[in-house]
Amino acid sequence: MNKTIIRSNGGYTFIELLIAIAILGMIVSPFLMMFTGSYLSINSSGDQSIAINLCRQQVEKIKALGYDSALSNYSADKVNINTLEENIDGFPGFKRLTIVKPYIFTCTNNPELDVELLLIEVSVTWKEGKSERQEILKTLLSNR
Repeated sequence: MNKTIIRSNGGYTFIELLIAIAILGMIVSPFLMMFTGSYLSINSSGDQSIAINLCRQQVEKIKALGYDSALSNYSADKVNINTLEENIDGFPGFKRLTIVKPYIFTCTNNPELDVELLLIEVSVTWKEGKSERQEILKTLLSNR
């Protein structure tokens, strides 16, 4: 008597499916890590752009006052005053420190060329993860 066993080759075994899923996982996981890293980088760049623009905004505000008004509003008796803004409207988590101080540029050869300037320094700090980041912008304002 001849017994024939009918075998169906149409399906996959459990081991074959596990191997296929493992190979797919090894191929896909680096791409997922790349997307995660890209997202974090884009988010960080956005915060840095906000910080730079907050610095520029403050510098332009002081420069628009002109030398005399900036000197009287931001320094007392030609001594620098530090202004710290903890909560900037519309930008939670950002802090801005503004320092305006007199700066005398002296020319050793010709004292008539001495220039009285204001040094404007604006720094913005913010939290990024567990660390604190900072952007600093410095410029000079002339009385001429």
